Amino acid sequence: MPDRRLPGTIYGDRLQRLQELVIAAEAEAFLCLPGTNFLYLTGLNPHRSERLIALLVPAEGQPEIVAPAFERERLAQNRVFAEIRTWEEHENPFRLVAQRLSKPRTRARVVVMEASTDIVTSERLGRADDKLDLVPDEEVMDSLRSRKSSAELALLKHAIRLTHDSRDEIAKGLEPGITEAEVGAALTAALAKRSGESAWALAQFGPSSAIPHGEPGARRLSKGDVVLLDCGTSFGGYQGDITRTFVFDGEPQGEVKKVMQVVRRAHDAAVEAAAPGVQCEDVDAAARKVIEKNGYGEFFTHRTGHGLGMDVHEPPYLVKGNKRRLSAGNVVTVEPGIYLPGRFGVRHENDILVTDGGAEVLVEK
Repeated sequence: MPDRRLPGTIYGDRLQRLQELVIAAEAEAFLCLPGTNFLYLTGLNPHRSERLIALLVPAEGQPEIVAPAFERERLAQNRVFAEIRTWEEHENPFRLVAQRLSKPRTRARVVVMEASTDIVTSERLGRADDKLDLVPDEEVMDSLRSRKSSAELALLKHAIRLTHDSRDEIAKGLEPGITEAEVGAALTAALAKRSGESAWALAQFGPSSAIPHGEPGARRLSKGDVVLLDCGTSFGGYQGDITRTFVFDGEPQGEVKKVMQVVRRAHDAAVEAAAPGVQCEDVDAAARKVIEKNGYGEFFTHRTGHGLGMDVHEPPYLVKGNKRRLSAGNVVTVEPGIYLPGRFGVRHENDILVTDGGAEVLVEK
């Protein structure tokens, strides 16, 4: 089992790469609020509230964290050795941020704001210093996070393995009469027990499986039902995400069997298409072509996949119109599906790593 805690050196590397990207963006600083990106950069996630906490990363020099004074000790545990600049409850924290961004060592005028920065924070910071040019981040953090290191891959692979094993455990123990909600709860609990971290699960039977993201309900399991289980858990903050569809207490027959075969061929075609330099939309097209050829094109109603890492859904997205090219180190889901309303649905999802020579399914059974 890998160590949940990433090596300390990784944070210094991330800081250096971030500063290089800030310079390439012709900016002088990067502003990050609590959330996944803050956690990625510092090893901490203090969570957002009405009290402003912000990470300030100059293009050159050491980062700073602006925070309420009573949070100093907690935030001093950050893993980039950022200086802590505090404000008292009666003070305006946005003025402090503006002051730190405008200090001689930084000389910040163009500031890249982390993508989830809310408009209220942006406007308050702008009012604190109207000379700051605040630019929303569209590429900087994506460039950093989308190419996984070996340490990140170890955590991802373990999370995916735990997801597989928990799903297998629950699938083998299914009995007639159990409800979707009961299976969803049992699977979530099994995932959390194995990982010791957050987990989630969807369980859908029969016609419910035709809803791509259906909430587990009161429907009871019967012999011959199509069962769709979509679930995941994290390990060390990195996510697994797996979907399997099968027939309970029986073998696929008729159109159910045909649809399962088509979806699996679409999955395999997408994995085969994925490689460095390939546009994301081309991977989507590879899966979609198989499904359309077999007459089910209108029933494949979502993208083929999404990036996977610290968030369950993150760039890059395998979808029509996305001309971004895949790079070695990207981890994405491949999850084509066919959904026949009122009857049944099938989705087969694996998590794959884009390698120098193509793509590798990280955990397969």
